Amino acid sequence: MKKLTLGSLILVLGSSLTAQGWGWGDNDAVEQVNSGAMNYSTGWVTATGIGAMSPLALNPGMARATAVRAAKMDAMRNLLEAVMAITVTSETTVRASAIENDVIKTSVEGMVKGARMLDLNGDGKVDYSSDIRYLSDTSIEVEMGVHMSGISSVVLPPTGFAAAPPAATATASEAAPAAPKPGTITGLIVDARGLGIRPAMSPKVLDQSGGAVYGPGNFTREYAVKFGVAGYSKDLAKAQQDPRVVGNPLVIKGVGVQGNNKTDVVIANSDAFKIRNADQGGQFLSNCKVMILLD
Repeated sequence: MKKLTLGSLILVLGSSLTAQGWGWGDNDAVEQVNSGAMNYSTGWVTATGIGAMSPLALNPGMARATAVRAAKMDAMRNLLEAVMAITVTSETTVRASAIENDVIKTSVEGMVKGARMLDLNGDGKVDYSSDIRYLSDTSIEVEMGVHMSGISSVVLPPTGFAAAPPAATATASEAAPAAPKPGTITGLIVDARGLGIRPAMSPKVLDQSGGAVYGPGNFTREYAVKFGVAGYSKDLAKAQQDPRVVGNPLVIKGVGVQGNNKTDVVIANSDAFKIRNADQGGQFLSNCKVMILLD
């Protein structure tokens, strides 16, 4: 699977995606498969589809409507291929999960059928006349997408996560979060650049003995689905300002990768101790406040 830069992605998909939340950033972790792409930084999976204008249509309006329907069907086929190629863990992809479980396969296919057309012109709404591209051969191109949170709710295993905390009994004023104390670690950034690491829905951080420093045991399944296990970036300065970890994140250098899919980053045992010590009380790992830097 080929990793894309912003420029090459534009060439593949035909234009940059600039509408709300759909745009690719220079530092996003993007992987491409044929006419689709998975953005592990934003969580969006998108694909293009093309439909031809029928010369048998009774009028231009009918020709365009028929072409749009055909383009949407083509985009959904391409989108399903992209979704199936999503890396879930160091050993699993969505396709592998779907092959093993018919319920997962049916659920994933249903989510793709409910995919959204993208707001290509950035006006905040989807319009079948303005959010399509007219190609030089008179055919029509559309882009459609789904968010990984819906996919993760289906493919993440049902067990192996941290238990949900007991229901809160404090009053509203007592439950209000306090501002972090000076020096408090607000998140973790693992610099895995140069290691050949690949993005995934559910990566792990391991020590040199293979022990999990960060993984499903740190957070609930519900939290992982809602917020994502980790964020990705290619730039340290931008990662430090990411809302996931902003404030005073701890920056640790990775020393290796593990897993068939090369998604789990290994850190030195001494750094693993630093992380566990800083996270006393589950201050950031349980809230998935983790960023991973990649090439």
